[in-house]
Amino acid sequence: MLPAPRGAPMPSEFTVFLVADALLAKGERPSLRKMREALPTGGSPREVCKHLRAWRKKRGYDPKLEPTDMSKAMKAAGLALATDLWKQAKREATQAFSREREAAEATAADDKQDREHLLGMVETLQAENAALAVRAKAAENEAARVQARLAKVENQLDRFRAEEFWDRVMQEIAELLTERGPLTPTEILPELRAVTLRGATLHKEPLTPGTLKKKMDVRVFHGRYFEPRDEGRYARRAG
Repeated sequence: MLPAPRGAPMPSEFTVFLVADALLAKGERPSLRKMREALPTGGSPREVCKHLRAWRKKRGYDPKLEPTDMSKAMKAAGLALATDLWKQAKREATQAFSREREAAEATAADDKQDREHLLGMVETLQAENAALAVRAKAAENEAARVQARLAKVENQLDRFRAEEFWDRVMQEIAELLTERGPLTPTEILPELRAVTLRGATLHKEPLTPGTLKKKMDVRVFHGRYFEPRDEGRYARRAG
């Protein structure tokens, strides 16, 4: 028996019938052992036995009725027929195996192409993800810079508003000193308007005598609004 190609298909019923007929034509009993030896692809005992039983039933084969003697001419004819049948069965098995192999190779080629396509997609997505990560980091850094600039501008705006507020307070005190004469910060504080006292709560410095003295001393230093007098009093600066 020729060794079956790796991955060869099981023998078909048609092939088993051909080989059994060939063995019988050669004057040999188509037993399971001889069938497997003669089959081009071998085959499992179970499959061969199943097809052999079908052959016996279809041919009405009975081993007891086999002729015990055959003429040389009949044997030669039977051998020739068996040889032709075996060659035909071998060709069919080889063709079937070739078709199976070609189909497997085509499937493998398709799988390889699909795998390469998927790998390409993965690489593309990884590159896009990396680019997105870079852009996200850049956006995060830009957001941090904008936030810092915004905080700086807001801080400057708060200082500007505070300066405007305290300048209005100083103007109010200057008008009060024009009417009342020199006063201490402690004497000035109760005379301020309620709206001024409420406005001070919006800023970070409390409106106290100490705060008033500090703000008024700054104006004195710059020659604005006030001039110092005895006993901690302040008067309206002339001019």
